[in-house]
Amino acid sequence: MNLYEKYILPPILNCACGLPLLKSHRKDIVLRAKGSVLEIGIGSSLNTDFYDFDEITGITGLDPNKSLLKIAQYNNSNLPDKIHLTGGTSEYLPFPSNQFDSVVVTFSLCTIPQPDKAVKEIKRVLKLKGDLHFCEHGLSHAPKIKRLQRFVEPIWKPLAGGCHLSRDIFRLITDGGFQLFDHETIYATGVPKFVGHLYKGSAKKID
Repeated sequence: MNLYEKYILPPILNCACGLPLLKSHRKDIVLRAKGSVLEIGIGSSLNTDFYDFDEITGITGLDPNKSLLKIAQYNNSNLPDKIHLTGGTSEYLPFPSNQFDSVVVTFSLCTIPQPDKAVKEIKRVLKLKGDLHFCEHGLSHAPKIKRLQRFVEPIWKPLAGGCHLSRDIFRLITDGGFQLFDHETIYATGVPKFVGHLYKGSAKKID
């Protein structure tokens, strides 16, 4: 990890991902979580305020970025019994199989180096009737925007911590062994369409 990724990028990501225009989309998804929850790419814990703590028993937050986890630890200092933070990568989740009732992932599948492996790991750690709840940006279905995404992506990735613009999130999730439900694609208002094409929804683990 270079100096940019260690010291400069974390506060930029924290600010960008915490934009007010994205809060409603995060809230819609996070409120669906129930029981024991794993949040992939918890970062600085921007989703904490959206959880219904009457519906969940606890949150395990995982992130590979130690700088963001330090921010998360500070932000959640008043919830020591509810949130457990751990470092690690989603391609190799450090948890036993069939442990969680819900997995939440928001604006993280775009940056994971091997997202297909991560989705399979998410399936492994979910209980039999567990659900994945997600809000991500990714590949547009409009030809002109799709071409722009693929043109910009090589420049965008190193500046945005490895973020991809052209991943088909629905396909990643269904190919990983999930069945989608209550899902949609929309454009977030207030941001360029090439970066604001959102995939939102939930998916059930298939036996």
